[in-house]
Amino acid sequence: MEKSMRARNSVVTLLTNEYPPYVFGGATFSKQVAEWLSSSGWRVFVVAGKAGIYERVSVEKINEKLTVMRVYFPGIPPRWLLYAVFSRNYLKMLLNRYKVIVLSNNLLTWLSLKCLKGFKNVTNVITVFHGSPYSLLTFFHHVTWDVLKEISLEELAYYVQAPLVNHLIRKDMFTSDRYVFVADHVVEEYESLFGDEVKDLRRRGVVVYPGVEFEDLVELRQKVGRARRGKIIIAYIGRLYYVKGVTQAVKAVEDLTERGYRKDVELWVFGKGPLEPWLEHYLKRRKLLKNVRLFGFVERSKLLSLMAKYVDVLLHPSLYEGAPLAVMEAQALGIPVVAYDLPWAREFIIDGVNGYKAHYPNTAKLAEGVVKAARLNASAVMLSAEKYDRKRTLRKLESVLE
Repeated sequence: MEKSMRARNSVVTLLTNEYPPYVFGGATFSKQVAEWLSSSGWRVFVVAGKAGIYERVSVEKINEKLTVMRVYFPGIPPRWLLYAVFSRNYLKMLLNRYKVIVLSNNLLTWLSLKCLKGFKNVTNVITVFHGSPYSLLTFFHHVTWDVLKEISLEELAYYVQAPLVNHLIRKDMFTSDRYVFVADHVVEEYESLFGDEVKDLRRRGVVVYPGVEFEDLVELRQKVGRARRGKIIIAYIGRLYYVKGVTQAVKAVEDLTERGYRKDVELWVFGKGPLEPWLEHYLKRRKLLKNVRLFGFVERSKLLSLMAKYVDVLLHPSLYEGAPLAVMEAQALGIPVVAYDLPWAREFIIDGVNGYKAHYPNTAKLAEGVVKAARLNASAVMLSAEKYDRKRTLRKLESVLE
């Protein structure tokens, strides 16, 4: 107890370029961590970012223990790199006043701290690794020519950052005292990539799933009730990038329509991204407009309500994931998941229990998985997600800080 209380006299500074209500990606985890730690007695400063027109830094005191400092920087890619540069002055200001535990997301740690080596007020540096360089390299392994010719320069620029990302991840590892990995398969990837350089990776690292509001999601499913539409409602949730699998999801649904399910299936696509023009063109050309609905970006609470009430299967043929919140949230809502049989999916999907895995790149097998998954027992699917309960996962993260 004494050790815990002494630790909480330190200030936790959370570095994250993505933090609600401003997000250009998944920032839920950072918000969860900040709110959990502040409610547990830690004093937390979030140094967050916002790309756009330059303004002075804004400071919002959420409660007595939680303060969000919003750093503005130019809205041009790579945004995370610009955030790291612009955040240094505000991090320096905190280090002048407090002894700080730095809790950072990967790719930001070394970039944010590299000019602050002289400060002795950094008591520990802990980096959360949400994925590995494989998240970008996967694109080059799997992209097909028919999609490559449709990919925008914006998306291509994202993937060619791979050498820079690899370099910065290595720097983050050597700058950090402890590592937090968001899934077991991510640890294995780091051992494969950096095991020869970081001998004590397992000792210094711990796996902490991002966590979902398990009890709230189970209650939401019961509260909204199920609306039967007389067809299988399939959801795709994610950015419209190639490695996220939206092209594969649409082709799997197309396969179902060709098998005689045209009136029996509907795909709801939640998300935006560079592949929107390709998607709209493909749906018109293949006469799939009645089978695929494009929702764009939907606010999270509304999305979860729609999922709980209508969706039968989450189709998530992503080529790479760290710890996909969409998958964990769907399972907590009793919705089975269908994905490709890739390393990330083997950690989260048990065939016949909470979904099905299909051999990559067989979209016909994805389609078969959807039909089988729609018959699975919702209660069994829910129970499989209990281990991702946020109360468990964030306690584990807090123990790393202590």
